[in-house]
Amino acid sequence: MNNADPTTLLLLRHGETEWNLSGRWQGQAADTLLTDLGREQARIVAGRLRNYPIHAIYSSDLLRAFETAQIVGELLGITPQADPALRESDIGAWTGLTWDEIAARYPGEVAAMVAGQEVRRGGGESYSELQARLAAAAENIAARHPGQTVLLVSHGAALRSLVAHVLDASLAQLHRIVIGGNTAISVVQVRDGHLRLVSYNDTAHLDNGLFQASNAEGAGASQPTRKGSSE
Repeated sequence: MNNADPTTLLLLRHGETEWNLSGRWQGQAADTLLTDLGREQARIVAGRLRNYPIHAIYSSDLLRAFETAQIVGELLGITPQADPALRESDIGAWTGLTWDEIAARYPGEVAAMVAGQEVRRGGGESYSELQARLAAAAENIAARHPGQTVLLVSHGAALRSLVAHVLDASLAQLHRIVIGGNTAISVVQVRDGHLRLVSYNDTAHLDNGLFQASNAEGAGASQPTRKGSSE
């Protein structure tokens, strides 16, 4: 292996869950399961991922992500490794609520978040804490696989925070980075400690290649009355 080659990180969002459909924010505490469609999405994206020389699969240990990783891994002949550092954001008391319920119950936190302030949503993590956790996990995994291609299975807000880190984007403007659909693929290359975004939220394997807008948290954070969004 030529270690001068970049390490390629394939970032994969988990398949669809019931709470994605109902717009309930999942966070860490709710270990929601994939729907039948979510499992089918995982099988479809696995077929596409066969085009990459994947050496290892790391996944959040939350069931919706790890089941996605297991389905993909079975088709690729790779056993996924659980990594709690790839978990979704901890959103505390917001877990299980819709956006309208969050806005009604926690108007102060919502106002601060929309204004771009650091907020531990529901008493959980702030965006900067989430980003630091994901960035450290990705960089540690990349260091273990110099010059190789590795699949990371995680969650919408978690992966968005990692992409913001790659782009050195302000967390106050995180809502400008849209979360793509379930099983969206993003590609990051790492060379000499420098990260570069190659592609983002690719869902060409779903619905004739049309871009899938997410029903996850992030669909317009500047709009406090947004509906049907969950994390």
